[in-house]
Amino acid sequence: MKTDLSIKLCNLAKSEKVLALVPISMIMSIIIIIFSLSESTRRTLSFAYAEPSLWTAYTAPFVHLSAAHLAGNVAVFLLVSGAFYALSRHVRTPWLFFSALVAALSIFPVTLSLLNLAVPRDAVTYGFSGVNMALVGFLPVAIGRYIEAKRGRPIDTGLLLAAFFLSVSGIAIFAVPRSPLASAVGTAGLTLCVLFGGSAVRQELRLADSRGRWRASASDPVVIVGIGTWILLLATAFPQTVATDGSVTNVYVHFVGYALGFMTAYLAHEWKLFENRVEKRVDTGRLGSS
Repeated sequence: MKTDLSIKLCNLAKSEKVLALVPISMIMSIIIIIFSLSESTRRTLSFAYAEPSLWTAYTAPFVHLSAAHLAGNVAVFLLVSGAFYALSRHVRTPWLFFSALVAALSIFPVTLSLLNLAVPRDAVTYGFSGVNMALVGFLPVAIGRYIEAKRGRPIDTGLLLAAFFLSVSGIAIFAVPRSPLASAVGTAGLTLCVLFGGSAVRQELRLADSRGRWRASASDPVVIVGIGTWILLLATAFPQTVATDGSVTNVYVHFVGYALGFMTAYLAHEWKLFENRVEKRVDTGRLGSS
C-alpha cells in the first residue's frame, strides 16, 4: 500500500509531465496548423527583411514551406526538448524547462526575427531552427545543474562559460567560411575557453574528493546523453554547406538563437531564479539548497 508521501510524489511527477506537455503541444500545434495552410498563405507569414512587421516577426519561425524542412525542425525540437526535460526532471527543477518552452512560444520568435534585421538583405526568412537553437543554448546549463544536484556540490560557473566559448570557437572554425573575422572569433573563443576553464579547474582541484565526483559525473548516462545531444545538434545546425536547393541555411540566426538561449539560461542560473540550486556556504563550507 502506498504511503501518503509516495502518492504525493507520483502526483507531482504526473503534474510535471502534464505541465511540460502544454507548451510542447502548443508549439507543435501552431507549426502543424500553419503548415496545413496554402503555400501562398504561408509565404505571406514569412518575415521579409524589406517589409518587416511584428506580426510576421512572430509567425515566421513557425512557417515551413516543405515537408522535409518541417520534419527536420520538428525532430530537432522533440530531441532538444526531450533531453532538456530529462535533465530538469532528474533534479526536480521543471521551471527552467517550462520557462524556456514558454519563451520559445512567445519571446524568442519575435526577438530572433528582429535581430535578423542587423544583417540587411533582400530576402525572407522562416523556420523554427533559430528557436530550436535557443533551446540548445539551454542544454549546457541544464547539464551543469544536473551535475550539481548529483554531486551535492556546486560547479564553478566558469565551466559553463568555457563550454559556451569552446562551442563558439568550433562554430567559427568549422561552420563559417574562412575569413579573418572567423579566425579572430575562433581564436578569441578558444582563448576565453582556456581562461574560464583553467580558473574553474583550479577551483575544483581545491575541493576534497573532486576527482572522484567528476569521474562519477563523466560516467553518468544522463550526462553522456545530454552532452552527446548538445554536440550533435550544434553540428547539425552549423553545416559546412549552407546553400541547398535554392535556399540558404541562416547560420547567423542559428548562432544568435544559440547565444540568446545560453545567456538567458546562464543568467537565470547565476541569479538563482529557479528552485533547488545547490550552493556552498562560504562561511561554513556546508552545502545548502536555495
